[in-house]
Amino acid sequence: MKIRVQSSSYTAVYLLAGLGLASTLLYALGLTARYPLMVGLQHPLASWATLAGFVWPASLSLALLYTLLMGQYMLVLRLAITFQQDHGRIWIIVIIGIWLLASLVLLGTYPGESLDIFDYLFRGRMQVVLGVSPLATTPALFADQHFYQYVNWPTYVDTYGPLWEYASGAVAISVGLLVPSAPLAAYILAYRLLAIGLAGLCGGLVYMIVHRHNAQRAPAALLVWLWNPLLLTSTAIGAHNDILMLVAILCAVLFFQRRRWLLGLLALALAAHVKLTGLLLLPVLALWLVQRVGWWRAIRIGGVAAVVALALSWLLYAPLGGWATLPRMLSERVSLIANSTAFIGYWVLQTYAGWSEAAAWRVMTQAATWSFLGVAGIVLVRFWRRTAAQPGEPDDAVLWRCGIAVTMAFLLLGSFWFWPWYLLWVLALAALLPASRFTTTLLPACCLGAIWLYIATDLLLRRWRVATPISPLAGLSAASWVVLALSAIMLCALWRVLAVAAPLREGSQIVTWPRRLGERRAKRTE
Repeated sequence: MKIRVQSSSYTAVYLLAGLGLASTLLYALGLTARYPLMVGLQHPLASWATLAGFVWPASLSLALLYTLLMGQYMLVLRLAITFQQDHGRIWIIVIIGIWLLASLVLLGTYPGESLDIFDYLFRGRMQVVLGVSPLATTPALFADQHFYQYVNWPTYVDTYGPLWEYASGAVAISVGLLVPSAPLAAYILAYRLLAIGLAGLCGGLVYMIVHRHNAQRAPAALLVWLWNPLLLTSTAIGAHNDILMLVAILCAVLFFQRRRWLLGLLALALAAHVKLTGLLLLPVLALWLVQRVGWWRAIRIGGVAAVVALALSWLLYAPLGGWATLPRMLSERVSLIANSTAFIGYWVLQTYAGWSEAAAWRVMTQAATWSFLGVAGIVLVRFWRRTAAQPGEPDDAVLWRCGIAVTMAFLLLGSFWFWPWYLLWVLALAALLPASRFTTTLLPACCLGAIWLYIATDLLLRRWRVATPISPLAGLSAASWVVLALSAIMLCALWRVLAVAAPLREGSQIVTWPRRLGERRAKRTE
């Protein structure tokens, strides 16, 4: 039996490394080679659809690329759940090595999935070069500065918190010191390296949390986080600042796991000073705290945390214009509505019911807010009852599941403004439950669907804005149809492989084809 396990586990390690290298090759050929950084920078405010000439085959091939990457990701998740208890150190080395290799490959890709990085670097330079606050001043006042033509939101103040502004300013200072008269590409690489480093820090936190909860699942949890295609493109390409918020959120979860309640609440407060959405977990953590220590002690801890958090907030905001910068930022932020459930109703009311834009916006944003609050309230009530009914110490997994549910409810119902990388907020918590069906199947499917939606809207909306007629599907070349057909066959084969491993349940014994393959080899050896 020992020979069988070792043969099977080594086969799984080789298979994991092979699939990881195959994914890295897909990133290199499908993204870096097709959308090189230096070529894309010659076209300010260009997206991947713009660089491809607004042609359907290019967008379809991009969607297919992500489909293959996500399919491989789902496959390796099942592989990890089955075999990660054997040779754990080797698994960790392979997981981190492939993640670093893929991130390195993606550094040469133009950030066509989002233009946020250009706003990051321009506003970071506003602090360092001009000495002005991005929270109180718009980039439009400095149209004569370097890189202004790349700014996507010139008439808006920054929508992020002071913690991000300081991190962004530190990147701008570092680039200026290391590379005098630095080109645009140097700033882009610096922000990407920051995001990759923060993603690695999040991976370390995920590993620590899961290792304390279930040590055998820790390598799989690391894989769930680091190998997700959405995470890799959002950090190594887009350098989205959500990753800084997630560091603070995972710190809060870690502190709560170790019963450091005050530090956990303060970490959550710091997350809100990157993005206000970090406060989504506040009611979840508050109810958990009450269940663990009782009402009176929870009130005392919460009161101390509130006083300290307010003092920290004042200190963080003061150099950037103080809390007086918040009203304008909030009013500009809530007026934005796109890529969300609320946007569908917003568009239908204007297009088919003849409503004014203001009336449609008011009704749909209010409906979205109340819908989210209603669903979140139901989730929190069930969470309270479940934790109260558990004898002894409640399982930390109950807390994580509630956080996932509230965050998903916000993204599906309450968020007026949605982009695919917002699902990283869910992924950070879902990685703590690496063997759950939600983590291995439903969340990857949601990530893929969000990416598909972005690719479609990027092609259609940008093409409409430049008044270019959309080519019909019949205009696809014969080669494109052959590629799509072959890819569909590959996806069916991948799905069949994944179906063999189902169902995945927390704590279940999973037997998949790689283990059977190893056992058959062992039998032949015997």
